[in-house]
Amino acid sequence: MSETQHEENIEQVEIRFVGAIYNNPELLVDYGYYIRPKYDFADNATRFFFEQAQIMYQTVTQTFNKINVSVFMTEESERLKQYQKYGGWRTIETWIKLSSDNEFDVRSCFDRLKKYSLLREYERKGFNTAFIRRHKQFDFMTAKDIYKMIRTQADHINTVIMGDSDIDVLNSKVGDMIDNCLDTPDQGFEIPFPILNEVFMGMQKKTIMACAAMSNAGKSRLMIKLVAYATLVLKKRTLVLLNEMTVEKMRKALLTTVINNPEYKALHGVDITKPEREIVMGQYRDENGQFIIRKRDSHGNFLESTQEFLQRVQEHSEEYHKVKQIASWIESQVKALIYVKDISADYSDHVLEFEIRKAVITKGVELWFYDTCKNEQVGEWSAFKATVTKLAEICKPLNVFGYISMQLNDETNSVAPENMNSSCIAEAKQTKHVLDSLVMIKQINKDEYYKYKYIKKNEESWGSDVIADLSQSKTYYCFVVDKNRSGVKPRLIFEVDLNLNIWIECGELLRR
Repeated sequence: MSETQHEENIEQVEIRFVGAIYNNPELLVDYGYYIRPKYDFADNATRFFFEQAQIMYQTVTQTFNKINVSVFMTEESERLKQYQKYGGWRTIETWIKLSSDNEFDVRSCFDRLKKYSLLREYERKGFNTAFIRRHKQFDFMTAKDIYKMIRTQADHINTVIMGDSDIDVLNSKVGDMIDNCLDTPDQGFEIPFPILNEVFMGMQKKTIMACAAMSNAGKSRLMIKLVAYATLVLKKRTLVLLNEMTVEKMRKALLTTVINNPEYKALHGVDITKPEREIVMGQYRDENGQFIIRKRDSHGNFLESTQEFLQRVQEHSEEYHKVKQIASWIESQVKALIYVKDISADYSDHVLEFEIRKAVITKGVELWFYDTCKNEQVGEWSAFKATVTKLAEICKPLNVFGYISMQLNDETNSVAPENMNSSCIAEAKQTKHVLDSLVMIKQINKDEYYKYKYIKKNEESWGSDVIADLSQSKTYYCFVVDKNRSGVKPRLIFEVDLNLNIWIECGELLRR
């Protein structure tokens, strides 16, 4: 087969690949990060249509049809000129018909794009690649196979085309690093708990944090506390992935969090305390502090319609209006900030990576949260570790912060809170190795309060600490920092009210 015939084939490959993108734009999530249009498309038309597809997907719409594409193309005169030059929607439609939605075919097209772009760049740099093209196994070669054949002369070119990282010199730019830290300290997004914020240096991009707790211990509510702070206070775009709690339950937890915590009260200006249980039961008090109950007959049948009951609540409950006021404030503040997806039907590694990548590409998400992390192969620790490893690896190239909640095993019941470690993680204790930070939480039994004390800051005397006892009227959780790449690993104590979703960081926990 001649070189010309090979080039004719690759032109068809480019057309089929771009056609597949317009047929299924979500392929951009899987392949867009790795494509370098300048190098990967020899044809100007395929390059143009691919670049416009990327812009559309990231900024305008994730649905490609004649109307959406045509409107987008008309927004800029030069873009419209190129669009018309290359045949407009008629060309795209033809390419879609020539494409395949088969995953294997799309991957094959991608691999061939990389293969030929690598060859073209070698040739542009003056390398003779004729012997490669004439090789009897040429059709079966990959881009990496070609690179291996002339890699001693091509390291830099491979870096540009394949998207690999350059080897750096560790003992260089040290002085610049010092000055850069003065300008931009290595501090992540603020955690709403002062000690933990200092311990972890915030929620740092390119890292992943895990919080492990037993079932029904409040790990989802702790997560929504962090989500609410990141969005409502820090104004950061956030993705929340769910596979246990429903979106509706998370929405109720969010409302409860914003109603009862002081950092949000300072923003919405409504002073009220309202348990989540009362919200979900539709219980609101009148001016006498009594719940307004929907009227029923002696058999339990309603005597008033839903609208009549609602009107009565609106007329007699100031508490109801305060809750509604806070809800309106949340809606006005979090619009286009919190993106949530229920993935309980499919939480495979591919789906997790896809949803995170898509949110970063199309929504500008900077933090993602996943509750609860688990693997489809129940009980298989290696598969669970692979999932956590995949999630950890996503954070660096996407420049985002990741957070996962995990389950502790039942044996943790017999472990003293301060003695928890990664062996308590259900499924896979080895996941600790791939995490940047790991916190394990457990409620302290009230009949064991006498065993503990804690150190807290003396608010009346700056810089000094005091020893405090645990109060029988309160509920406490022990937080064990079991992994921290940033430094210290303290054991902390929190005062917790799950029904109000209040988490108060008290200080460092000590044994008596």
